[in-house]
Amino acid sequence: MASLHVINVSPDHPRLSECLGYLRHGDTLLLTEDAVMALADQRIDWPAGITLRALSPDLAARGLDPGRLSVDATPVSYGEFVTLTLESNKVICW
Repeated sequence: MASLHVINVSPDHPRLSECLGYLRHGDTLLLTEDAVMALADQRIDWPAGITLRALSPDLAARGLDPGRLSVDATPVSYGEFVTLTLESNKVICW
């Protein structure tokens, strides 16, 4: 796997836009904490060729149902989060 980018800031935070600019084809973006709210934000232009994932407990805590979002993001558990970090060439935390 290429790089795993992990971000936890709200959709309005400038760090999210910066992160999106650094994503490359084949990278994975894992949204945690307030960053999962970006999945409900229609203004975000998600880069092509990335894998989008979101931490399941954070989705649930914010009342987001992955099946009802217009963005295709795979929910992951804490255990799957650990596996993603182990399988990635590089982990970048924003």
